[in-house]
Amino acid sequence: MLAAGLALAAPAGAAESTVTFRTADGCAIEAVFSAPAKGSYILVNTHGLGSNRSEWGPLQTAAAERTHGYLSLDLRGHGGSRSCNGKPVNYRKFTRADWAASWRDIEAAALWLREKGYAPGRLVFCGASIGANLSMKAAAEGAVKPAGLILLSPGLDYAGVRSLPYIRTEMLIAAAPTDQYAWQSSLRLHEAAKEKKFLSDFLDGAKGHGSGMFSTPGFIKALLDWLPGL
Repeated sequence: MLAAGLALAAPAGAAESTVTFRTADGCAIEAVFSAPAKGSYILVNTHGLGSNRSEWGPLQTAAAERTHGYLSLDLRGHGGSRSCNGKPVNYRKFTRADWAASWRDIEAAALWLREKGYAPGRLVFCGASIGANLSMKAAAEGAVKPAGLILLSPGLDYAGVRSLPYIRTEMLIAAAPTDQYAWQSSLRLHEAAKEKKFLSDFLDGAKGHGSGMFSTPGFIKALLDWLPGL
């Protein structure tokens, strides 16, 4: 298991605020932040292609009820994150190189938290669809190493962002059998993580893709129940 550091104290149900931080390659990233109680985790949430941070609403509510914090970001070219190096960006015009660089958004989120005094050992990168792949890449290549990953419907390759090369930490993988590509990809990732001797748990999401699995009864509870095992 990975060691966990101390987190700053905050009251249960801490207020949510909108924050902005800048990536190493010059993108302004907008996110919403809610502080954790002392000893709780912070979920760094990254949405799927074409979506935005609002998809994390159900998980944010449940996490806050357990005194966990969250930092849910809009990826570059999405939602409130529409500027890189002073120029407008839109995901609809992204090349594979643009997607490949988007993991920097998650790194910037984690660096912002570290600057606020939150220990990396209390951060969990949580991603949906391509956000899951980007979370894996950020955990492997970024300056801040999280305690673990929650991966919702990861793929072996989304828009050129691969997942298998970035298995470097503990993870909970969730997918639905009706979502065949994500399901088969998730099973492959699960086995590969075990082969590399990392903790890897698998959760059947029943139906839906990414945050669409939140409607499955008991699904969000199972995600949050996993955190104490890190």
